[in-house]
Amino acid sequence: MKFRATVELGGKTATGVEVPAQVVVALGSSKKPAVRVTINGYIYRSTMASMGGRFMLPVSAEVRQAAGVAAGDDRGR
Repeated sequence: MKFRATVELGGKTATGVEVPAQVVVALGSSKKPAVRVTINGYIYRSTMASMGGRFMLPVSAEVRQAAGVAAGDDRGR
């Protein structure tokens, strides 16, 4: 599944992207589904988490550097 998302800053350094509801539904009923994420050709494995009523994927500093993205960037997934 592909979608566009903005890398959001949540605090001083924590970043992530919100996963659209239709993607969450398609992944099933698991509360923390494991996924493979591709950002700008960089692939990593992660789990989604519900935070404040939204499903988010974390984007660590290591991932941001490897994928060449920063908080506020809007990228296709």
